[in-house]
Amino acid sequence: MICIYTTSSCTLHSALNKNTTGKQNKKHKQNPKPEPQFPKSSPTPLLTTQNIRSDTKLEALEIVINKIEASVKNGVEINDPHIFASLLETCFHLKAIDHGSKIHKLIPERLLRKNVGISSKLLRLYSCNGDVEKAHKVFDQMPKRNDSAFPWNSLISGYAEVGLYEDALALYFQMVEEGVEPDAYTFPRALKACGGVRMIQAGEEVHRHVIRSGCGNNKFVQNALLDMYAKCGDISKARKVFDTIVDRDVVSWNSMIIGYMRHNLMVEALDLLHGMTHEGCEPDSITISAFLTSALPYKIGIQIHGLAFRRGIEWNISVSNSLIVFYSKHNKLEVVRRLFRCMPQRDTVSWNSIISAHSKEPVALEYFQQMLKCRTLPNSITLVSLLSACAHLGMVKDGERLFSMMRERYGISPIMEHYACMVNLYGRAGLLDEAFDIIVNKMEFEAGPTVWGALLYGCYLHNNVDIGETAATRLFELEPDNEHNFELLIRIYRNTGRSKDVERIRLMMFERGLDL
Repeated sequence: MICIYTTSSCTLHSALNKNTTGKQNKKHKQNPKPEPQFPKSSPTPLLTTQNIRSDTKLEALEIVINKIEASVKNGVEINDPHIFASLLETCFHLKAIDHGSKIHKLIPERLLRKNVGISSKLLRLYSCNGDVEKAHKVFDQMPKRNDSAFPWNSLISGYAEVGLYEDALALYFQMVEEGVEPDAYTFPRALKACGGVRMIQAGEEVHRHVIRSGCGNNKFVQNALLDMYAKCGDISKARKVFDTIVDRDVVSWNSMIIGYMRHNLMVEALDLLHGMTHEGCEPDSITISAFLTSALPYKIGIQIHGLAFRRGIEWNISVSNSLIVFYSKHNKLEVVRRLFRCMPQRDTVSWNSIISAHSKEPVALEYFQQMLKCRTLPNSITLVSLLSACAHLGMVKDGERLFSMMRERYGISPIMEHYACMVNLYGRAGLLDEAFDIIVNKMEFEAGPTVWGALLYGCYLHNNVDIGETAATRLFELEPDNEHNFELLIRIYRNTGRSKDVERIRLMMFERGLDL
């Protein structure tokens, strides 16, 4: 039973609990718990005479919103901020952005303009669900937005979470310029943005703000600083920050370990893993997965697998997926298949991993059929692996069918890798005119090196000089220092008896300072 009261944001949460009865309310009165004191509640007029029953909180929320919408249509004016604040708080916890948008439309414009609390909750809801455009509109209309860092933090976080790092950074520096003091919640978001765009100068500026604000010993901020320096390529500064963290948690260790692995410092990463366990911090699924998906020697990888087994996280879905990737890299396909069969649960990454492991075998398409039977939808990565398999196996018709299905059935727009696979498919099959036609007439954007490279390789396989020269010329512009492109063209000329052209390309390589 649900009854909305015009009190605080906690009211709707208590109202949305299933099977709340009068007897339960009496029981709580007999056994009071220390809770914040709120003003005495009075029922909202539009719902006083009606009880609302539902099976889930989301259904209850839907019913309440429908009731309010009906009341507004009937001319009832709702100006109580507590109702909207409570509903928006519930939407946030239920991640119900569509319901939040409905509530937004019901809030009177003048109430939204003057009430910072409602605007802040609405801004947070949109930001946390990735709708930064709506969030920014709310932010621009907020009254007294500079009174608190909260609205700024919400919007910066929203931009950073969807990968719009430049926008997040611009907003951070605008915040500072407008005199709003960043806090311990602002800095991790800003530092994530710095790491995202690899802008170490901006990161160092934020670091100076951290020191001046007195947040330099905050562990969450320190972890963010460590991660930023590691992503920006200054591994020594990352280690310096790591060494200053007094009470390191698993995030601190993982950030430093992943930083070392990103710079191919495997010995240092393994030493840190030993230090981590020695200090009593147990590696988690992120630690194990980071090692397994790196360029790990086989013997060490087996030891990491053993560590996962002893920790009881071998069948954590992230770890299992990483084990499949590790054993695939070392061509242990029997182990890969055994792991996949034994997985208690699988996600899209699991299916992608097993398909990718067999991307040169017909069984890749069989795994795809099993994936569909399990009602797991493919994504962009799935199609890259499948198209790659078709290219290696010379299955042109199957590749064409998958490429067509990708957009029509699954709504996946082709990216550069998909077009590279299709050019590779046609090129390997000797259908070079079709491959060239994709680049010239079918692609919605300029072809990159992977696409032109696939075409050049196809021309090498079938000794096609004309298209090969066109592909090579484009590649010499896109990748002027890539010796492989020159070598492929030389082979095409050599195979077709054009020795003068071989010498011409060799001279070009010499002039560019490339190895002959």
